[in-house]
Order: sequence, then C-alpha cells, then structure tokens
Amino acid sequence: MPTKAVRDTIARIAAGIAAALFITWIAYRFHFNLSSATSVHLLLVTAIALRWGFLEASIVSLLSVACLDYFFTQPLFAFYMSDSHDWVALITFESVALLVSRLSNQVSRHVREAETHRSHLQKLYELSQHVLLLDRQRPVDEQLASLVQSTLKVKGVALWNAYDLHLCKSGDCDVTESEVRSIYFMETNKDDLATATSWRVLRLSTRPIGSLVVYGHSLDAASINAAASLVAVAIERARSFSAESSAEAARQSEQLRSAVLDGLAHAFKTPLTTIMSSSSGLLEMNTLSGTEKKLVTLIDRQAGHLKDLTTHLLRTARLDNADLKLKREQIDLIQLIQSSIEASSQELSQHSVHIQPTMQRSLVWADPHLLKMAIFQLLDNAAKYGTPGSPIAVDVQEEDAEILISVRNEGSFIPPEESDKIFQRFYRCPGSDRRASGTGIGLAVVKRITEAHRGRTWVDSNQHAGTTFFLTLPRMAKEK
Repeated sequence: MPTKAVRDTIARIAAGIAAALFITWIAYRFHFNLSSATSVHLLLVTAIALRWGFLEASIVSLLSVACLDYFFTQPLFAFYMSDSHDWVALITFESVALLVSRLSNQVSRHVREAETHRSHLQKLYELSQHVLLLDRQRPVDEQLASLVQSTLKVKGVALWNAYDLHLCKSGDCDVTESEVRSIYFMETNKDDLATATSWRVLRLSTRPIGSLVVYGHSLDAASINAAASLVAVAIERARSFSAESSAEAARQSEQLRSAVLDGLAHAFKTPLTTIMSSSSGLLEMNTLSGTEKKLVTLIDRQAGHLKDLTTHLLRTARLDNADLKLKREQIDLIQLIQSSIEASSQELSQHSVHIQPTMQRSLVWADPHLLKMAIFQLLDNAAKYGTPGSPIAVDVQEEDAEILISVRNEGSFIPPEESDKIFQRFYRCPGSDRRASGTGIGLAVVKRITEAHRGRTWVDSNQHAGTTFFLTLPRMAKEK
C-alpha cells in the first residue's frame, strides 16, 4: 500500500492534469490561437511548480505540449505538425516550462529551508535563554534534559554527565545507560536517520564531559551540534557555580577557624603568663626540695612550650589575612636555616641534620620571621614523621630565577593522591595521627608563607627514598 506522501503526489498530478485539460477546453472553446494557449499553459505550469514542485510541473508541461499539438497546430486533431514554426514554438514552450519549473522549485525549496533554519535558530535561542535561568538549587542534568526535550520539540532526550556519572531522561527515549555512556567513552558522534536519533559527545573545548542522545527529531546536524554545545556549557557553568559556592563556604569556614584560633590563643596568654610567673618565682626563691624543684622546673618548661605554641597559633591566624604584608629584609639564607635548626633542637633531639648548600652565602629579600616559621615547620614535620634516629637533609640550590630549599627525611611516605591535600588547612593523611600528634595546619602555614613570597611549595615522596618537601623563593629586588 502506497504511503501518504505517494498518495499525495498522485493526487497533485491528477489535479494538474485536470487543470491542463480544463484550460485546453476553455482555449479551444473560445478559439485561442497557439500563442495565447501556450501562454495560459505556461502560467499553469509555473503556478504548479511554485505550489507543488518540479515533478508535478514537468508532467503537466508534457501534457500541455500534447494538448497544444493536438488542438492548436495544423493539422488539427492529430499529433503531427506541418509547419516547422509550430515545432519551434512547442519545443520552446517545453524548455521554458521545464526551466521555469526548475527555478520555481529551487526558490520554493530555498524558502522552505530558510524557514526551517529560522525555526531551528528560534528553538536554539529559546534553549539558550532557558539555560541562563536554570535553578541552581535543583540538579542541572534533569533540568537540561527536560529543557532540550520541550524547547526543541523532540520525542525524548537522554543526558549522561561524566562529572556525576549520572543519566537523566526526559520524554520517550528508549536507550540504556550503557549505550549513552559508550558515546562518551568512544568519543563518536552519529545520526540514525531511520529512527531520527542523534548521538553527541558533550565537549568543553576538546575535553569530553558527557554525552547526549536526542530521539525523534527533525533537526539538522548543525542544530544538534549547537544544542549539544549549549548543554555542555550549561553543565560546566553549573559546576563552576557549585565550585565557587564551595570555595566561598570554605573561605568563610577558614575565617571562622582562624577567629577561633586567634581567640583561643589570646585566652591562653593570660593564664600561661600567670603560671610562668608563679613557677619562675618559686624557682628563684630557692626554698624547694629536690623533688619539688624538679616538678616546678617541669611546670615552668612546659608552660614555656605552651607559650611558644600560643604564639605560633596567633601567627597562624594572622597568616589568613588576605592583605598579609611582608617585612622584607636582606638575609643570609644559610644563616637563617642554621638558626632555625638551632631553635628546633628540642624537636630534633633524635635526628641529625645535614645542610648541603650549593653555595656558601645566599642573600635574599624575605621576611625573616615568616620564613623561619616555614623552615621550622618543615623540620618539625621531618622529625615527627621520619624514622626515629634517622638523619634529616636540608639542601639549598641556587637556580636562574629562584632559590630552592628542600627538607628530606627517611621512613615516611605520602601517597600521590594526597600530595595536594596535605597543604590544605586541618587536613591530615589517613593514619598519620597514629604516628604523631598534630593539628593539620603546619603545611598550610608553609604554603601560605611561600605564596606570600611569590614562591612555590610541593612534595616528592617515595617509599624507599623517603619524603622531600620543597619551597622556592624567587629572586627579586627589594622594592618588589
């Protein structure tokens, strides 16, 4: 059974034939000459070409030639022409009719294509508008799948987000999650004309971030590609907003923690001062027995240690100030490292420290107090997490644009996936609390001080060679 399109074409051809016969009867009834009848038939063929297309106009033009030959050329009522001019006239008519039909058909097709293109652009414009108004409180994938399906007026949409590893569907889309994911992993785009289904990899620049399936549509490939680009941009935009919100929440959390640290440190100052004054007074009175003197001496020493920790907490809290101002001085880096080692003698009691500078003297412009704090923290970490009694190596290398300081210990190992996290405030590697006590703020302080000096900080860890922390100081003039 013929399809509806075939039936419609046959009906149009029949109507055109009927119109050609009717015009022929009118022209013959009112005694038109060949020229007048030809003009009327040409007008009919042009109208059919504009309205229906080239095929219908071509068939009607052939029938018109036959009618003109039979009714308007000598001898009449015969498919034969005695005058050669009639042959020329009919051939010219058929050529003009076919040419006009062809041109009219092309114009009509271009008009239809332009209208289709305008409709596609309108849909894409509406989609872009809706994308800008996505609700940030709801899952972006579900909203995008629904928007594409409703705005582009397609039967169904399937969207797989590689960030969340989540599939969302909208409408009638009979595809499995594995099929949608395969498009992402294979990075292939395809169009199935039989089912009017398009498969697209969602890309941000050249990086794939998901896949999109549009089922039951009448869009061209360019429109599908544009829709896929809009979806990819929307996913990345939502992810950026989420990251920005998380960063703002983390920043506010850091501010709160810093305020708590600052408050606690100040609150500890007063009782610690009282304890140290009392213990020092008792020792100066020299009236205590041997055991009592040892206990008071222990109290005085530990109170002093608590005072140093309190001072460290205060400095740490102030480092969170975004407007941290460095008090740069020209310092000898080797001497500063040596003084840091001497100040860390209590923490390094079980470890020998070896300095391996590549130069005897290195003058840099830096804040000596902050830089000493950073080096002290690296030495303290190396002592706490290294194998008991193992040596600690401190190396200073002079390069073209910066000076590289490294601190290496033996026995500790930091997995590669933890190498960035350990510089985050209050973060500690899993299991590190079993090896040594800590707060998780020391390396964050090192990173903050190094960045304030416009340097870099990183770690290199190996299960056999140990762990090495690096920090760099750029060479710069005093005014910088």
